[in-house]
Amino acid sequence: MANNYGDFKAEDFLRDDRFRRWMVSGGDEEAGFWADFQQQYPHQSGELRLARSLWASLHEMREQPEPGLREKVWANVAGALDEAGPEMMIERPARPLYRWWMAAAAILIVGGLAWNFRGTFRDEPLVYREQVDVASVPLKEEVNVSAKQHTIRLVDGSTVELKSGSKLSYSNFSGNERVVYLDGEGYFDVAKNPAKPFIVYAGRIVVQVVGTSFRVTSNTGKIKSRVAVTSGKVKVFAAGRAGKGKEPVFLIPNQQVVFDANTQAFAKGLVDQPVQVSGTGQVKEFFFDNTSVENVLHTIETAYGVTIRHDNAAFASCKLTAPLGDMPMFRKLDIICQTVGATYEVFGTEIVITGGDCDL
Repeated sequence: MANNYGDFKAEDFLRDDRFRRWMVSGGDEEAGFWADFQQQYPHQSGELRLARSLWASLHEMREQPEPGLREKVWANVAGALDEAGPEMMIERPARPLYRWWMAAAAILIVGGLAWNFRGTFRDEPLVYREQVDVASVPLKEEVNVSAKQHTIRLVDGSTVELKSGSKLSYSNFSGNERVVYLDGEGYFDVAKNPAKPFIVYAGRIVVQVVGTSFRVTSNTGKIKSRVAVTSGKVKVFAAGRAGKGKEPVFLIPNQQVVFDANTQAFAKGLVDQPVQVSGTGQVKEFFFDNTSVENVLHTIETAYGVTIRHDNAAFASCKLTAPLGDMPMFRKLDIICQTVGATYEVFGTEIVITGGDCDL
């Protein structure tokens, strides 16, 4: 046993990964380890009993605590203390952190705050493995060990294109939310179900949608995470304490956001290769014949769902003939701007065109 479990106190067990897996699984996972532990360290039975009692009591908290729950928690803890015997009680005054756990249980219940023990560990972990370990429901994990992209079909009809080397954990979605956990990169095509939001925990970021298509990249150990949207609308916020009290970032098609773990900041912008947005009418051919630059830019703006700004009044009368076809959007803008003597820059989610003499 690598950790010095022989010296653990109850609060140490509550922070231990193996103990948490044991409790979350209902005693199935790590059962052999803890059976050996109790044989090797019989003097720790009281501390272990107290830790299990605190876990069970705090685990029962809800946003609206049921009547009498405070009394039930204290009864559980008091019972554990009684069973632990006088030796453990004598050691406690020198452990102020122990009193903190006890006080926290009472204060949080009496105050009726929206907090629970399971939720705290689920909100706080910022690494895939820890997030999966403290999940409140059984999960199935799939790891793409092949060199190709792997398609996972979820029970609700959603699909995930999992990149090589990536991992995805998910349940049967029997609760009020469809929650999955990602480490690596995956392209999600989510089936619409307004009654059950689809939530992706991806390390330091959380993505919430109803039904849409988007790509998430978040690798354990990497500083930056990315979400890029193809269709629909998604909400992205920072996981754990970094996201508390901060407004989420909303993304629409062809927008992306990058989260920097060092600065705790989001940078919102356009994706590298915007695609035509569904629901904006027929697919545009982009073959322009004696068309005003103003109308050409408006066609691109509408087709890709982007915002293009300029202050050149001449664009309304300046005519352009150009077979732009299926060129990437930014290549189209390159050709247009070169033709009319203008330049463009991308600022966040907007494209700003400056200059242009329109001497065609």
